[in-house]
Amino acid sequence: MEGEVGKSRLAEYLRIEKEVDERAQRLTREELGIPEGEWCMGACHTFWAIKKQILREEYGIIWRSPQDLHPDCMFD
Repeated sequence: MEGEVGKSRLAEYLRIEKEVDERAQRLTREELGIPEGEWCMGACHTFWAIKKQILREEYGIIWRSPQDLHPDCMFD
C-alpha cells in the first residue's frame, strides 16, 4: 500500500485543512476588510495565496490552488 494515506494520517490532514482554511479565511477578511459572514468577488485569490503560504511555511506542504491547476479558467 505504498503511497496510500492511512486513516490516522488522513484524520491529521483533515484537521490541518480545517485549521488552515479557518485561519486563511480570517486573514483574507482582515486583509480585504470583509465583514464576518460575507464574502466578495475576487476574494478567492487572496484566500488561495494565504492558504498556499501557510501550508508551505508552516507545514512544508506544496499546495496548488484551483487557479494553479486550471490556468485557462477564470475564477471569481
